[in-house]
Amino acid sequence: MPKDIAVVSYDLDPTSALTTDAVVVRDVLNAAGYSAQLVHQWAFNEPDRSTFKPAAAWERYDGVVICNFYGAWNVRELVRAARPAIVLNVGYADDFGIGETQQEHTAEDVFTVTDPAHPITSGAGLPAGTFNAGAPVFFDSVSTLNHHVDVLVTSLANQAVLTAHKTEPLTYFAWYRLSAAPASSPLRTLLVQAANWTFAGP
Repeated sequence: MPKDIAVVSYDLDPTSALTTDAVVVRDVLNAAGYSAQLVHQWAFNEPDRSTFKPAAAWERYDGVVICNFYGAWNVRELVRAARPAIVLNVGYADDFGIGETQQEHTAEDVFTVTDPAHPITSGAGLPAGTFNAGAPVFFDSVSTLNHHVDVLVTSLANQAVLTAHKTEPLTYFAWYRLSAAPASSPLRTLLVQAANWTFAGP
């Protein structure tokens, strides 16, 4: 059976401009053999017990992807559930110990692979050095000071845009506006390989 992946999104309307990127993430993962579904960000809204998910509710998923939306929800219950996670939202990178403090908020199309031996980058077939994303894509780079992570890819300003925890299945994936990346973009391949590493395959 394919692994169930929660893609936490702005809302559940696939026609909403604010959900477009989460839909791309869902569709890329499903095409790679996962069973991904959108989950409303209100799953983190603790005062509303009708939508809030406690740890036990998160445990039914094999993995979680946090897309770009409001950056200050309480993710305590998801952390307690210890689900493998890919974080595309800079607001939650430090909650999972995979980065902190936004360094850049911009769109670029050229990035640098700094760790070609890691399963994510090697699986994507990306050697050390620069690669082109196919179009400028917005991202939020992060600081990794005092964080137990491998930095796999950086911006041209040498700021981390793809990190993987050294001992836990947790990944920071900075390119939150993935809908801007062409279907042939290496970023989409990197997302699949990030999922394969983080979730241990579909």
